[in-house]
Amino acid sequence: MTTAARVAAAAALLTAGCTYGAQTMEQALAFQRWRHCDIFATITLQRIDLDGQVIVTGSETEQGRFLECMAAEAREQRRSKPDLVAPPPIVHPLPR
Repeated sequence: MTTAARVAAAAALLTAGCTYGAQTMEQALAFQRWRHCDIFATITLQRIDLDGQVIVTGSETEQGRFLECMAAEAREQRRSKPDLVAPPPIVHPLPR
């Protein structure tokens, strides 16, 4: 491996290491919404996508109240961030 190739590989690894674990602003705001609505026994966080979409699994009996909570939290966040686009959460049903 040439010196230039080694430098390029090291730079790529350093760049990847600096971004590992970093959140987008959308993800940080979505996590705040999730924390306020993490009050339902059957709703479990699966992931938060880069665009801030929250993906959960949960019971159909709690799905409606969870979605209402998340919508209310998004409205509250829009009071200070009027341009905020908060994708609606996706609730996957629990396996039977």
